[in-house]
Amino acid sequence: MTRILMRAGMSPLDNKGHEEVLLNNLFWRNIGNMLFPYSIMRLIMREDTQVDTIRTNIEYPPEVIDEWNATYDYFVIPLANAFRHSFRKELKRLAELVKQLNMPCIVACVGVQAGVDGPSSNEEAFDEEAKLFMDAILEKSACVGVRGEFTAEFLKKLGYVEEKHFTVVGCPAMYSHGFDLPLRMPGEITPQSKVSVNGKIDIPQKLVNFIFESAEKFEDYKYLPQGIDDLLLLYAGTSVSKKAYPNMKKGYPWRLQDKICSTGHELGFTDARSWLKFLSTRDISFGTRIHGNIAAVQAGTPAFIFAPDGRILELARYHNIQHMMARDLPKEADIFDILSRADFGKVLEGHAMRFQHYLDFLDLNGLPHIYQKDENYGKSVFDEHMRKLPYHGPIVAWNTCEPEEQIERLQNFYKSVRGTVESPENYLRRLSGKNRNDIIMKA
Repeated sequence: MTRILMRAGMSPLDNKGHEEVLLNNLFWRNIGNMLFPYSIMRLIMREDTQVDTIRTNIEYPPEVIDEWNATYDYFVIPLANAFRHSFRKELKRLAELVKQLNMPCIVACVGVQAGVDGPSSNEEAFDEEAKLFMDAILEKSACVGVRGEFTAEFLKKLGYVEEKHFTVVGCPAMYSHGFDLPLRMPGEITPQSKVSVNGKIDIPQKLVNFIFESAEKFEDYKYLPQGIDDLLLLYAGTSVSKKAYPNMKKGYPWRLQDKICSTGHELGFTDARSWLKFLSTRDISFGTRIHGNIAAVQAGTPAFIFAPDGRILELARYHNIQHMMARDLPKEADIFDILSRADFGKVLEGHAMRFQHYLDFLDLNGLPHIYQKDENYGKSVFDEHMRKLPYHGPIVAWNTCEPEEQIERLQNFYKSVRGTVESPENYLRRLSGKNRNDIIMKA
């Protein structure tokens, strides 16, 4: 039996409901983070493999780390744009954890926060934490997987060598289907096409105007936000705080009475499988979210990205997902014209080669996966488990629910406000008790 510990807010096999996921923030404020454990677990879960997940935003007692060292064979660490100012504390904590582990510690992906022209000089503010992390990982692995060209540039400036210390692998979420992609070409895109739209609270005014004005040109459009503040708006009717987001632009749906919420055009998801299932019913996806559009591609739906920054741009380029830089959006841009000229089949070009490179990266680090050359080649144990679990479906806007559900949601929400839903402090407290194994989410 191979036992793997993986960094994640939750295991997809736990199949938790909306309330538990949302009110405990088990997706780390952005549901895009759910795609990492979903896709990686599918790839590494063999018949003789156990995958358990842990959070890394708290410090663990020595006795727990000793137990992990006695139990697990690998520690797998999927990360998004972890080389950034706001992640410095956790990056340092991760480095310290890795130093205490006596097993291979494999970074399945990591990226840098960057502008569309690459990392700027102010990124140096987290150079120290990035070096601590990279040095700790390279003591426990053969090579680090990075998201794209800008992350590669950043690490080279720190003195690391490409194809020796790190290699560009893109995003593991793009490899859920292995060597293939389930692409459905959209045909003619008309106002009757079913579209999925994505964005975020702090995008520029130009993008807010374009994304939401474009969405309303379609009869059947759904806006799928990814941030926790948007999801709490849908779930409990709590308006997005203008104090927390002072730069929120005019026209962004931040309260229930905004048109998108009041008319039922906004939906939220708290598990990757339900998100993917819904996206498979759409004809097209567009917006500014990298993982909202990667999810669409994995669901077979063509996607177009308006990239506002380098962390999105490097992945769109690497995986040949159709895109344009947000700053290049024409003043009188027309969504039908943009989508009609897109080459959605481009995403297939080189995909098999990119996936093989990712497998070579896993092999270099000695991590077992389902595409090893044996009698179970390509067999997805993960899929077998997932087929047994029910779908949760979307979160619809609070004001569109029946009164009974509205009351239940509010009761759950205010329990979390009063602290009866588990906090990180309670999580750690349980961890230190005799039932601490309960906090390891078993796959």
